Amino acid sequence: DVEKIDRVLTLIHQRLGYMDDVARNKWNSGAPIEDLPREREIIESLGRQAAAYRLDAAITKDFFRAQIEASKIIQLTRFAAWRAQNQPPFTNVPDLRDRIRPALDALTPAMMNALAAALPVLQQPGGATLVNARAAAVVNVSAVDIPARDTAVAPLAALARSQ
Repeated sequence: DVEKIDRVLTLIHQRLGYMDDVARNKWNSGAPIEDLPREREIIESLGRQAAAYRLDAAITKDFFRAQIEASKIIQLTRFAAWRAQNQPPFTNVPDLRDRIRPALDALTPAMMNALAAALPVLQQPGGATLVNARAAAVVNVSAVDIPARDTAVAPLAALARSQ
């Protein structure tokens, strides 16, 4: 059971790991961190795909909305630090469209499968305790990124049973 929780948490960690590159790319290009129309399009598309993964559309949408919010938290944190440091443009930044987004898109089906596999475990007694204990260990982030981790994991904790 722990492996099923760890799998979804590992994928969350991997996704968050791309956010430094996303932030550097947006910093260099001047692109906004938030793109609400694109976010809505992604969330709605994932909601439509949910049934193919044996997931409820609302659960899927909440989960991925949280992943997007966690991503924005990291980007906003980086931007604030870089502004304070007068950070010049970065060199050797992977291209957002050609490299980073395809990598993030490739994680999505794995995350949906992992979420579907983890749901029965989360809904067992002690699921909340398990998710909270494993989140800090598996989604190991710097102190500044703890709010992003907590945001990304929140839908799992919300679905989990405490006793």
